Amino acid sequence: MAGSKLNGRVKASTILEVIISMIVIVIVFGIAMMIYTNVLRLSLSAKKMRAQALLQETLLKAEQTSGNTNQSFTIDDFRIEQEAGPYNNETDLTAMHLTAYDQNQQKIAELQKVIITQP
Repeated sequence: MAGSKLNGRVKASTILEVIISMIVIVIVFGIAMMIYTNVLRLSLSAKKMRAQALLQETLLKAEQTSGNTNQSFTIDDFRIEQEAGPYNNETDLTAMHLTAYDQNQQKIAELQKVIITQP
């Protein structure tokens, strides 16, 4: 007979063991989700810092050039929009507004500065 090797009894787990193992699985899954969320959050903050550095660099280049115009260009994975215009109708002051967008067109970083233009 096929069942003769088991001596008529099959060893099974009790409901208490099943519940305890489910609780352990839920706890491990919760810890894994917290780690995953932290990794995503840190990745986003690193992306924001990189975008902010690109905006600072773009602002320095815009300050050195006299042709401050409205334009949009792509650097690395960011689309940067540059808007320039007179500040409070002053001819010597230019308001510079830079915005960085990611690949999903979400605003990542923003920078505004008033620049003194030399005639």
